[in-house]
Amino acid sequence: MEYKVLTSSSPEGLTEKINNLIKDGWKPMGSHQVVEQHRQNRYSGLQHQDTLIKHEYSISMVKEFKPNVIEVDIAFYHPDDDETIKVYDIEGMTEEFEYKLKQLI
Repeated sequence: MEYKVLTSSSPEGLTEKINNLIKDGWKPMGSHQVVEQHRQNRYSGLQHQDTLIKHEYSISMVKEFKPNVIEVDIAFYHPDDDETIKVYDIEGMTEEFEYKLKQLI
């Protein structure tokens, strides 16, 4: 599993970064966070005019790696109900493999 923390100075920028990573198989983990990064009070003489506030938006992303292995259950049957003899069901296992392969492709 791999983790990343995305940050941006705007919600729109963060959304764009999230959407780009989702296309590559990443998933958001939890919710986004907003922190005040900088605050500046502006004055005209002694009179407070306004305050500039810079925010930083962030979210954690996770990507799970799926192994490139197809697992197929071993299938067999007992001919004539003789439990001392096992005959492997090659056809059944092949069908299961082909089905799982199609799911990957």
